[in-house]
Amino acid sequence: MKKTILFILVGICLGVTLSLGGAEIVERTSGITFCSKCHSMQGVAKAYLADIHGGNNKNGVKVKCADCHLPHDNVFTYMTAKAYTGIKDVLGELFWADDIDWVAHLEKRKEFTYTSGCKKCHNLDAIQYEIPKAYLAHRDFKTGVVHSCIQCHQHVGHKNIKAHLPNSKS
Repeated sequence: MKKTILFILVGICLGVTLSLGGAEIVERTSGITFCSKCHSMQGVAKAYLADIHGGNNKNGVKVKCADCHLPHDNVFTYMTAKAYTGIKDVLGELFWADDIDWVAHLEKRKEFTYTSGCKKCHNLDAIQYEIPKAYLAHRDFKTGVVHSCIQCHQHVGHKNIKAHLPNSKS
């Protein structure tokens, strides 16, 4: 009986420790400090820091890289995408970073920027639409005519990003 209780207590302690440790790792690998360690991301990081989402705003609010570049539909999707993206990015940095045409890569921005991240902070139902054009654009999103935020907000998150990217490959 004592061994069973001890076994359960050790299991609970181990489970809590692993859960908290895992959560800390996820948190520490979600922001600019971690993401900009790779050489290929340094220009992207500079563009981010110049943007309103990178803290260049009157409130000093910053989003993390993972807030925009990972899906936030549910925890399983988020964690699966984080693992996949992390592995892909490390391999890319090691083997292909110098061969990437970063400017051409911008055309694929919809593949690595998620509307679910935008919706975490921006509630379209709560926005006061003082500009009719903004209302019409968001109405198209809400009715499904426009499918993602990035379709209209192409340069969100990284101000003047092309100026910070390495030259395109010919």
